[in-house]
Amino acid sequence: MEEGNYGQVAPGQVAMGDGIMVYQKTSQCCRCCCCQPNIDWTIHDYVEGWSADMSLPTKMFIKEEAAWFGRCWSHCWPGWRATKYNVYAGENPTGQPLFSHEKPATCSHCPLYPPFYSDNGPVRCPWCCCLPYLETKDNKGQLIGVSRYICDMCIFVPKYNLEDGNGNVIYRVRPEVCCGGLCVKCKCGGGQKGKCFRIPFPIREPQEPFNPIKDPQGGDAAITDLWAGMKHECCTNREMYSLKFPKFTNQNAKNQEDIKKSLIGMTLLIDITLNEQDQ
Repeated sequence: MEEGNYGQVAPGQVAMGDGIMVYQKTSQCCRCCCCQPNIDWTIHDYVEGWSADMSLPTKMFIKEEAAWFGRCWSHCWPGWRATKYNVYAGENPTGQPLFSHEKPATCSHCPLYPPFYSDNGPVRCPWCCCLPYLETKDNKGQLIGVSRYICDMCIFVPKYNLEDGNGNVIYRVRPEVCCGGLCVKCKCGGGQKGKCFRIPFPIREPQEPFNPIKDPQGGDAAITDLWAGMKHECCTNREMYSLKFPKFTNQNAKNQEDIKKSLIGMTLLIDITLNEQDQ
């Protein structure tokens, strides 16, 4: 991707508009057996109808700082490792620090169980205690939001809560479901915008029945795993996500920049709990 310079911004502030694209910078070709590198990301302005041959200027850079031991066990215990993602303005980590996402070591939501592998692949089972979460903090270290993996009776459906800095749940993020809510409903097709078989994560209201937040002008707020191109999908195993922000109500409009930053943390949490261990 072609990278650009967006210049200096006010401390802790960044203009993100109606959405962004989150692209995995680190190639998984650097992975050796179970030894995984730190996974860095770049952030770009949202493009409707994005395709893999587009070049997008880089808006922000996300640098992961995680210990080697934790990264080595990410395949067996996805989402468990202690990690920190520092977000910088511009195209590399020499830019101005903006905010961060971090978590301590937690339990994994789907650990690998003995005998570990069967004829059909890894043997995993859901776990519902001390689950993964990411805290979003501003450039002064003040907590502004939390992305949290949620376990309930429908243990095979991944779901997340987005909380503000005071612990109030402001959004539920989960895919569409079928079979009475017990199973994930995949979406087929998608052309340039998504993978052939993918699971979009609509951003929803925080209370039952968790209706998706609709944009009156068309389109839905969601985190969607995109097709990053043959080279990146098959050779370097890089992920690409689109993050379309919800329309903000009067109740949360004044904190919308904090919510946008926290939703970036939500995108990273979805990746480390659902996709990273399979790369």
